[in-house]
Amino acid sequence: MATVEGRARLSTLTEMRRHTDVRIGRNWLFLAIGSYVLWTTTAIIYLLGWLQQVPSYNIPLSVFGTLHFSATTWLLLLSFLASTGLSFLVYSLINRQNKHMTREEELFRESLERARSGTPQDRMSVLLPLSSAEQDFYRLVQKTHDRSAVLWALLVLIPYAGWVFLIISMYLVSQDLNFHEQTEQQLLQDISRVLAGGTHRQALPSSMTSGRTNSLAYALVSLVTLGVLSLFWLHRITIDQEAHFEQHAGFEPGLLQALLDFGSNLGSAL
Repeated sequence: MATVEGRARLSTLTEMRRHTDVRIGRNWLFLAIGSYVLWTTTAIIYLLGWLQQVPSYNIPLSVFGTLHFSATTWLLLLSFLASTGLSFLVYSLINRQNKHMTREEELFRESLERARSGTPQDRMSVLLPLSSAEQDFYRLVQKTHDRSAVLWALLVLIPYAGWVFLIISMYLVSQDLNFHEQTEQQLLQDISRVLAGGTHRQALPSSMTSGRTNSLAYALVSLVTLGVLSLFWLHRITIDQEAHFEQHAGFEPGLLQALLDFGSNLGSAL
C-alpha cells in the first residue's frame, strides 16, 4: 500500500509542474517600463518647476458642481496604474519561484525516501551516493527562502522608493535561484549515482544551470543608473526562471520512471 501511495504521490508532484511552473506574459514588462517612464516624467516636471504651467481642466458634474483636474493629476493616475502592472510582475516572479521550490522540495523528498526504503543495507554502491544526496537535499531545504510575494509587491507600489524595493527584491530572487540551481545540480549528480548503483541508466542532466547571474553587480548598476538596468534585470530573471522550468520539464519524466523501476532493478541485480 505504501509503495502504491508513493508512486501516486510522485506522479502527482510531477504533474503539478503545469500549475506551478507557469509562464508570465511579456506584456507586464511593458507596464514596468511605462511605470518608470511616467514616474520619471513626473519627477522632471516637478524639479524643473513646470507644475504651475501644466494646464488644468474643469469637468462639469451637473448639480454636484465642477470637478477640477490638472494634467499632473492624470499623469499621477497613469503612473499608479502602470505601477500596479509592475507590482503584479514582481508578485508573479516571487510567487511562482516559491511554488516551484515547494513542489520540488516535496518531489526530491519523496524520491529520496523511495530510494532509501528500496535499498538493502548491504548495497554500498547505492547507500553512499544516497547519503550524499540526502545531505544535499537538507542543505537545499535549509537555504530555501519562501519570500512574501504580497509584501514585496506592495512595497514596489510606493512612488520612487518602490524602485529601491524592486532592486532589493530582484536581488533576493536572483540569489535564491543561483543557490537553488547550484545545490540542485549537486543533488541531481548524486541521484544519478544512486540510480547507476541500482543498475538504471542515468536519466538526469549533467548541468542544471541556466546561466549564473551576478546579482550584486546587477543591483549596484541598477542603483547607479537610477533603476534603468532593473528593467532589463526583470526580463533576465523571467527568462532564467523559465529556462530552469524547461530543464525540469525535460528530466522529471525520466526521473519518475527511474524511481518507479528502482526497486525492481535492485531486486533483479541481487
